[in-house]
Amino acid sequence: MNISPLNANALTTNAITALKNAYYQCSDCAAKESIVTASKAIIQLYHALDEYNHQGGTPESDSAFDPSEYCAAV
Repeated sequence: MNISPLNANALTTNAITALKNAYYQCSDCAAKESIVTASKAIIQLYHALDEYNHQGGTPESDSAFDPSEYCAAV
């Protein structure tokens, strides 16, 4: 599985943007929780693919990145 970082980054950004929009337009609490869970899963998948593509290494700029903190901000 070889995904270019630029393509994966664009797909992740698009997915997170769509989920943010859905979150803000939604009035149901259970649905909002599902949206946040989906956001976390997308970010974790992005980083798992990045690690896989770099054979276990992560870029230094992302080394302190915590997906749960990002999703909490969403």
